[in-house]
Amino acid sequence: MSAKAATEQDSVGRWLEKVEGELPHIDLEVEAAVQRVHKLTKHIDRRMKETLAEFNIGHGEWSLLAALSLSGPPYRSSPGQLSEKEGLSSGAMTNRLDQLEKAGLVRRLPDPDDRRALHVELTDKGHQLWTDSVGAQAAREASLTAALDKRELAQLNNLLRKALRGLEENP
Repeated sequence: MSAKAATEQDSVGRWLEKVEGELPHIDLEVEAAVQRVHKLTKHIDRRMKETLAEFNIGHGEWSLLAALSLSGPPYRSSPGQLSEKEGLSSGAMTNRLDQLEKAGLVRRLPDPDDRRALHVELTDKGHQLWTDSVGAQAAREASLTAALDKRELAQLNNLLRKALRGLEENP
């Protein structure tokens, strides 16, 4: 390996270089791609945890704020629809809504068409928290692709899209 190639090597390449003789039955190009995606995922998860800690919110609560924020004005939904979207039981949704309501991030409103039903509405504080946290997370995520120029980022997206579609079409 040339001196330049050695300095451009990442942790996965260095690891594979050490173990390649021990893995003669494994396609090392596939292993390299999987290991790199795995390491990138760990970096993304770490940055998300930093963002959530900065805004003092859990991932489940953040996801619920996202569902309401991305629903568009008036940023309102029924608890049942939110449960379905988030894949939660009604009890788990009630607990999550209790926490968010206590923090002033959502409010429950009676359904004007059915007095047995409720709507969950994002408060201004909840919308602001979600907007600010998305901005903070986007800045953290941008650092993950900072080494790529626009053409390389587009190429990476095309390759990832192709790999993901292959898995989605043939799980």
